[in-house]
Parts: sequence; C-alpha cells; structure tokens
Amino acid sequence: MAAKFLCCLPLRLGVIVISFCQFILCGALAGLLWFALAIAKEDNDLSAITQSMKTTVIVVGAIYTFAALVGLLGFFGAIFKKNGFVKSFYVLLCVVFGLEVGSSVWYLITFYRTRGQTLDDCINGSSDAGRIAYCKSLDAYKRVPQGAMLASIIVPILVHAYACYVVYQYTKRLERQKFEKSRASKSFSQPQPAYQPVLPHDENVPLTLPSVQYPYTDGPNSFGHVHKHSFDRNNASDKV
Repeated sequence: MAAKFLCCLPLRLGVIVISFCQFILCGALAGLLWFALAIAKEDNDLSAITQSMKTTVIVVGAIYTFAALVGLLGFFGAIFKKNGFVKSFYVLLCVVFGLEVGSSVWYLITFYRTRGQTLDDCINGSSDAGRIAYCKSLDAYKRVPQGAMLASIIVPILVHAYACYVVYQYTKRLERQKFEKSRASKSFSQPQPAYQPVLPHDENVPLTLPSVQYPYTDGPNSFGHVHKHSFDRNNASDKV
C-alpha cells in the first residue's frame, strides 16, 4: 500500500501543508524573538535579560529563521513538483530536526538543573541587579509543571519526525514517477536502424567478378544449350 498523509490524503498535499505551516509558524516565532531583542536593546533594559538568556534567544531565533527558509523552499518544491527542491527541503528538514532535538535536550538539562535550587541559594547574598533578575527568572521558570514541559518538547519532536517521513516518501514517489515517464517515452519511440560498418577487408572483394565458382554460370549449364551430337545429326539429315 502506498504511503499517505494522515492515512488518506496525498503526499503532495502533506508536503505543501507541512512546509507552509513550518514557514508561517517558524517565521512568526523568529520574528517575535528578533523583535523582543530589538526592543530590549533600544530600551537598554538588559538587566531583565541576562547574557545567558540573550544568547539562548539568539540561538533559538536563528534556528527558527533557518527553519522558516527551509519551509519556503519545500513549499515551492511541492507546488512545482521539483524533486531537487523537495530533496533539499528533506535534507534541511532533517538538519533542523537534529538541531531541535539537541536544543530540547539542552532545555531539559537546564530545567532540571535549576529545579531543585531555591531563590536564596541562587542569589547567595549578592546585591547585583542582574544576578537577582536572573535568579527570579529561573525561579519562575522552575514553577512550570513537568508534564507541560515534557509535552512541549516531545510533541513537536514527534510532529517533526513525521514531517520528515512524509517528505521522504514524497521524494521517492517523484523519483518513481520520473523513472516511469522516462521508460514510457523510450518504449514509444521509433527504433532507429542499426548501422553496420564495412570492414576493411570487405572493400577488396570485387562485386562484379566474385572469386567463388558458381556452377550455373558455366557454359554447359547455361540456359538454351543444345547438345553437340544432336546438332551434327540434324545437319547430316539436311544434306541428304
């Protein structure tokens, strides 16, 4: 049974939907992150965003920007049935999937590392405003339920893995269609006559005077020959 999108829909429609949703969602999230960084820089409110959090926002924003461009490439590839675009979309989708898995693991490690730490232990008697803001953000961060945290990480990974599977199956289908089209065009093409080259030794053989003896070209075997004895007997009778 051929692969389908959501068990009953065409694979091409699945690639179009996946690439379009990826472009819209990832582009919106990337734009939101870059906008937040730009606002924080203009207001000089860097105390609320620590250096580590700023680095995290930049990395995540770059990943989502890259994912949005990948989605746009796959969308045009599915619309125009360009196997090269769809293959590029599949490869880049796998790369983004690997980055997503890596960032999710890092996210979970950070979550569970700071979960057992209290606010006072994090501040540790420091009067630095940046340190206090950082510890308060971690304190609010660790109040997130574990189920919601795990679901927010596992569900996107599963959806992304299924998207990779659908795009991979569509690339294979485009390859089969291209192969079948090429084979059909060859089967209906007119056969060309084969050219038999003349060997060098064949050119020396005369065509009008063959060297092979042919018995029916001899005089006794030629058409209309009269035997000599019967011819002499007829002449003798004429003389009498």
